Amino acid sequence: MLSTRRPPNSTPHHLLWGLLLLKQYNIESVNAVLVGVTEKTFRNWSLMYIQLIANLPVLDFERRLENAPEGTTTFVSLDGTDFPILEPTEFDPKWFSHKFRGAGLRYEIGLCIRTGNIVWAHGGYPCGEWPDLRLARDAFIHHLGIGEKALADKGYRDNNYFLNPNGNQMKKTILERHETRAIVNLTQIMIENGEPLYEVEQVVE
Repeated sequence: MLSTRRPPNSTPHHLLWGLLLLKQYNIESVNAVLVGVTEKTFRNWSLMYIQLIANLPVLDFERRLENAPEGTTTFVSLDGTDFPILEPTEFDPKWFSHKFRGAGLRYEIGLCIRTGNIVWAHGGYPCGEWPDLRLARDAFIHHLGIGEKALADKGYRDNNYFLNPNGNQMKKTILERHETRAIVNLTQIMIENGEPLYEVEQVVE
């Protein structure tokens, strides 16, 4: 699908530039030197391909309904995750993440409770300005069905759309899957695409 949407004057090299930016996340001047082009050229092509990749229809929110027992109204567990970034400007509290005490971007990830599949992702907003509940109200709640709620932690205090664990161990366990499941999925994608997890020196006995 990516090849049918890319600009006709682009080449596979431009896709690799986008992947380089996602993989290394170097500053622009470093990446431009690595591929031998100007910063502007690298910026234009790499960001274009990153946007194309981001628009690929990988996540399907309807898959939250898979294997759900009849009468169920809670299909998704939702949680926020913060990604560290270089400080965009002099210190500004709008970027501050309390999770690692530095500048970051906040995303929210939704997992199907029954299957563990990732069915929702949204965000990329400054951590300090976008608490979990505000981020969820920005888009997620508008995709819920009538009477449907999501399982979420105490950062989502809105009984109209969310159920909090409130001491329920099973619900806590479901929420704790987020970090593990996300890492597992990303790692599996790496393995399936031929990237070793780490180098192993073969020992001949």
